[in-house]
Parts: sequence; C-alpha cells; structure tokens
Amino acid sequence: MYCHCQYMATVKDERLQIRVDPTDKSLLEQAAAASHLNVSAFVLQAAAARAEEILAERHTIRLDARAAGAFSEALQRPARVNKRLAEVLRRPHKLTWLD
Repeated sequence: MYCHCQYMATVKDERLQIRVDPTDKSLLEQAAAASHLNVSAFVLQAAAARAEEILAERHTIRLDARAAGAFSEALQRPARVNKRLAEVLRRPHKLTWLD
C-alpha cells in the first residue's frame, strides 16, 4: 500500500470495473469535464446519488392528501384479527424476503 498525502481523506482500496461502449464513454467524459471532475469521480458521485435515492424510496411512502387521510384514519381504528390470514401466516412457508 502506498502512503497518501494530507489531502486524501481516505485510502481507497476497493475497485469497480465496468465495460462501456464508446458512445457511453464519450458521454461520461463530456459530463465529467463539464462538472470539473475526472470520469471516475463523476461516475462514483452519480452512482452513489442514485443508490441513496433508491434506498430512500424503500423507506419512504409518499401519499397524496386523500390517501394520507385514509391511512391516518386506518391507524386510529382498533385492529381486527383476520382469522384466515392469521391461519395462513402460521403455516410453514418457502418464501424469503429480499430485504
């Protein structure tokens, strides 16, 4: 491992490799230059922003006013046990969650 100077915040040991066609590479190079970044920094910044966006969508529910009212109202009502659903949930199953 090499010694890094005081201007590097972290040592980057991990590597990503991708193959792109010439048109995509040119597009990325132009966008990176317009952003005053090198291609690696531009791609990493764009990919990280998109990754954060996707992960945030999995934790956020957006509702319009009508749907938000219905949701709030449903939370105020006492829960009722659905016997058929409870029975199905007690059975062994082969499903796995992605998260």
